[in-house]
Amino acid sequence: MSIKLFATDLDGTLLNKNGEISPANKQAIKEMAKEGIIPTIATGRMYEASRRFAEQLELDVPIITYNGALIKSVSGKVYFEGFLPPKIVSEIYDYCKEMKYYFQTYQDDKLYYEAYTDKTKGYEEGINIKGYAIGEKVYKLVDRIPKILVITTSNEESDEVARLFNEKFSGQAHAAKSQFNYVEIMAPNISKASGLHHLAEKLGLGIDEVMAIGDANNDVPMLKVAGFSAVMGSAKDDVKACGDVVVGDCEHDGVAEAIYKYVLKKDI
Repeated sequence: MSIKLFATDLDGTLLNKNGEISPANKQAIKEMAKEGIIPTIATGRMYEASRRFAEQLELDVPIITYNGALIKSVSGKVYFEGFLPPKIVSEIYDYCKEMKYYFQTYQDDKLYYEAYTDKTKGYEEGINIKGYAIGEKVYKLVDRIPKILVITTSNEESDEVARLFNEKFSGQAHAAKSQFNYVEIMAPNISKASGLHHLAEKLGLGIDEVMAIGDANNDVPMLKVAGFSAVMGSAKDDVKACGDVVVGDCEHDGVAEAIYKYVLKKDI
C-alpha cells in the first residue's frame, strides 16, 4: 500500500473538542507533507469555515467541503463543484416547512436561514461564521446550493429525519447525519467518497492510493471507498465496522497515530 493522498474529517477527527488542531496532529501532517504525501480536509463544513484550518497547517491543500460538493484550495483554485437541482431544493424547503424542521441553506459560500434561533446560535458559534436571517426570501434561494442542513435536538431525531428524507427524495437527494443533531442533504451523487474520487482523478491518483480517516455517518462513504481507512475510537460501532483500523479519539491525537503508524510507518 502506497498512500499518496490523506483525507481527514474535521469535527470529531482532526479537531479536538475545543475545535482546535492539536500540536501533535499538526506536526504529523507537516511531516507527511514533507514526504510528498498530499493532505486534504474532507468535511461537511462550508469552505470558509474550513479554510482557516488548512492555513494553520501552512499548506495550500485542496479542501473537500460541503461533503464533496465543493473542492477548493486555500489559494482559491476550484477542483470541483456540484449542486442540488433547483427544483429539488425548492421541494426540500417546502418539506422542511411542512415538517417544521429548522433548516439552513448555503449559496456562494454564505449561510442563510429564515430566522435566527438558538439552533442558529449554536451552529454559528461552533464554526465561527455569521449567517443571514432573510425571512421568506430563503425559499427563493434555489440556485447553486451545495447542501441544506437540518438541525435537530437528538441522535434519534436526526436518524429519523435522515430516514424520512432518503425515503421521500430517493434518487433526487441524499441525507446523512454528520453530528448528533445535524442532517446534511446533498445531491444524490455527492458525498465525501465522490469528493475523494474527483480529487484523486484531478491529481492523477488512483483511489487505492488514498487513505481516509473519520468518525461519523457522513464519513462512511469515503471510509469504504478509500484504499485504506482509519476510524476514530469515539465512533459508533457501525462506523468503526467500515474502516480497516481503529485509532485513538480526537482528544488523544488519533490522526497523528494514523499517520505515523500507517502512512509514515514510524514508531510512536
